[in-house]
Amino acid sequence: MSKKTTSSAPKAIINEARKQGRKDGKNQVPRQDWGPNSVPYLIQLQRQFAAYGRELDLAFEQKKFDKEAQKIESLRNEIQEKGKTSALTNSLTRAEVELEKVQAKLDGASDEVPMAKFARIRMIGNSLYIPFLAMLFIGEFTITAPAFRILLGEKLGPSLIVTLAVSTLSVGAAHIFGVYLKSVFDRSRPKSRLYNGIFITVGLFVSTLIVILSNVRARNSVLTSGNLPMSDSAKYYYLWALYSILQLTFVTVGVAISFMHYSEIESTVLRAKRKVWFLRHRQNRRESEKTKSGASIEEAEIDTSKLMDREMEVIESKKILLRAQYEEACAVYRNSNIESRRDEMNAAHNALQALELDFRTSGLDFSTAELVGPR
Repeated sequence: MSKKTTSSAPKAIINEARKQGRKDGKNQVPRQDWGPNSVPYLIQLQRQFAAYGRELDLAFEQKKFDKEAQKIESLRNEIQEKGKTSALTNSLTRAEVELEKVQAKLDGASDEVPMAKFARIRMIGNSLYIPFLAMLFIGEFTITAPAFRILLGEKLGPSLIVTLAVSTLSVGAAHIFGVYLKSVFDRSRPKSRLYNGIFITVGLFVSTLIVILSNVRARNSVLTSGNLPMSDSAKYYYLWALYSILQLTFVTVGVAISFMHYSEIESTVLRAKRKVWFLRHRQNRRESEKTKSGASIEEAEIDTSKLMDREMEVIESKKILLRAQYEEACAVYRNSNIESRRDEMNAAHNALQALELDFRTSGLDFSTAELVGPR
């Protein structure tokens, strides 16, 4: 039964040492007069195992370097994040102060004149104001369309385009007049005579246009209003007044709705609230991303010295194993060499002894303070 041998060294290295020992033994290498550190294969084997040890040291130094690099990167990111966070915090503080100012202006003082506060508040919100204007536009378009169809010779396309423009003009004028009337109550912003004269002129033009279009519509409707018990002349004046009052009512209602909806200070408060909400959302998202990334300098400063010490102990154990494997390979070479020689050579010959392994590190020790400098 063959004897089973165990070896900690890689099988390829043991086989190579045995093969090389037989080859050198047959060639009488080393010779009797050779001294220490003279056998080429043993020198090569010593360098090979020394390189294995230095690879362990370099891997350990690389981990230390990566740790220090992580600290530096974390420090750089922390400085950048602090700058961005500080700027965002300042913007949020300014927005909150501005919101408090405009909110206080909207609320007014307790002894304030009621009319002054009335000029600031909004009585109709956007959810009602937009549908109201849409209904007014539809009514104005429906009333005005027949008049332009008559004026433009029954041409449907051009008449619809002009009707659309005039209806938009009427609704827009109602909105502008409502805003103008609301601003009249704001005594902090008095209006000049030129400002008032412009709005009066625009109002006269719009009223004149409505009266003229109502006249055209009334003349055309006289022939189709047979159910009215009056003469054609009376029908004409009646329908003219009806259409004029109806369209002026549309515009007047639009002015009233715009008057109740407009509030410059409430619009300012709404914009300020949106800005504060947006900045707070950005701030919260930034804090959340910072927490998830785990890249803060505090987390990078976790003490890993004990872990490094344990890893150094593991490396030293591996070096001890490398020395044992190297000496084993040298012993296999020495035995194969002696068995294959034609002459007698003592196993204790200096040329056949294992050389000293050099496990010196590369000297990459450094600290974060040396890289980043004083802060």
